[in-house]
Amino acid sequence: MGVSVVLTPTTRSQRDRLTRMGLLFFLAALPVAAVLVLIVNWPVAIGYVVVQTGGLLFAVRQQHTAALKLDTRGVQFEPGNFVLRAEWADIHEVAEVTLPSGPTQALILEKSALRWTHTPQVRAQVIQRGWDRIIPLDEFESDWRRGKVGDALREHRPDLL
Repeated sequence: MGVSVVLTPTTRSQRDRLTRMGLLFFLAALPVAAVLVLIVNWPVAIGYVVVQTGGLLFAVRQQHTAALKLDTRGVQFEPGNFVLRAEWADIHEVAEVTLPSGPTQALILEKSALRWTHTPQVRAQVIQRGWDRIIPLDEFESDWRRGKVGDALREHRPDLL
């Protein structure tokens, strides 16, 4: 694996995320829509819900797409607001963890691999929640053991499989 491999979230992972966010945006618009029905009328309320939900979903799609980079030196995870970079030797185990998006298989690191954050507040949050030692895998390959992640682990850290 002399060349680095860059993976982005699977289509299914991205679709699931957009569905969850769309439902959240829709539900958040309903209280305002109820007030608009009382003050103005139904068409205005429905228009508000459609515009707010559609606009926010458009904004979510414009966000940075997460990336997982694998090379001979190690692994780099870039979810958008921070960057983790770990050498192969720094990976302690592969285990299931629960993130805000749900349970996932992840690389668990020996020590913090935090290299960059968007703001000091993001740095504090990432460290406090322990995300500075977790690199999720399922988001990038649903069957990562048989894909490029598994190939890289077999080459550099076969003891983890």
